[in-house]
Amino acid sequence: MKILFSYPDELQNEIELIHKEMNIGNWDLFHLRKPKFSEEEVFHFYNQLNDDVKSKTVLHYQFKGSCHSFEEVEKLDGEKEYCFLSPIFDSISKQGYKAKFEKVELKEFLKKDREIKVIALGGIIEENYSEVLSLGFDGGAFLGSVWNKYE
Repeated sequence: MKILFSYPDELQNEIELIHKEMNIGNWDLFHLRKPKFSEEEVFHFYNQLNDDVKSKTVLHYQFKGSCHSFEEVEKLDGEKEYCFLSPIFDSISKQGYKAKFEKVELKEFLKKDREIKVIALGGIIEENYSEVLSLGFDGGAFLGSVWNKYE
């Protein structure tokens, strides 16, 4: 599962860029996360998206599935379809936000049976996506590696 996060701040021509990325990136979902926006501003932004993108959009402020430990993932098992585990690699979008997990620990944890899908977040790029999958993740979430080229 490949998930594209929106850029947290505003970008020039952002709606057009989102449409472009969603068309070329083979994304399963789009997480609309605008931490500085009000709920009303998020809905206004969402309503500018085309129907194809809207059908894949999750309003991130309503999503309670961001985890930073194995224990947090286990608590959500059976409660959510998927959750994010981060940071897996050094963050691209958040300076100084370093990888938190050892690869051996990740592999051991991710091979356990569970209902919830675990999505890697933090420093995910096309070049390490196959490693993410080989570690046992159900997918990856991309942010900085996609949007930094438009800043």
